[in-house]
Amino acid sequence: MSYFLSKILIILLTLSGIVILAGEIINVHIYFPLQVFEEKQIPYHRMQSVRLSIILTFVYFGCRYLFMQSVKMYPIQFLNIYLKSLAICSLFVYYTLQLELREYWFVLFFFIVAIILHYASKPEIKKYFRHN
Repeated sequence: MSYFLSKILIILLTLSGIVILAGEIINVHIYFPLQVFEEKQIPYHRMQSVRLSIILTFVYFGCRYLFMQSVKMYPIQFLNIYLKSLAICSLFVYYTLQLELREYWFVLFFFIVAIILHYASKPEIKKYFRHN
């Protein structure tokens, strides 16, 4: 069940990413949750959250490489780590900037997606779908 749900979530996030990239080509700014603006820029707190989550992900993989050497990871595991970083950094930025509570659903959404991907990327689930 979590494998199927993770596939659906990844498909939806991938499609929304394609739409966002296509929008930028025609100078239409789309940001989560599919809010469309032609002239307005992406909010500062969202940009800060993404910037810090990229840095945190880099730090995580840097430490992982230094202390655990090279370990194979599946793409779903990378997405899981990045979405956890995004949720943590967003929570930190939103709290620091004292944003309204309605902005926190963004954090909750990506944290829930990260949890689903975490369970979908567990080794026992991967073994279940492996052919012998």
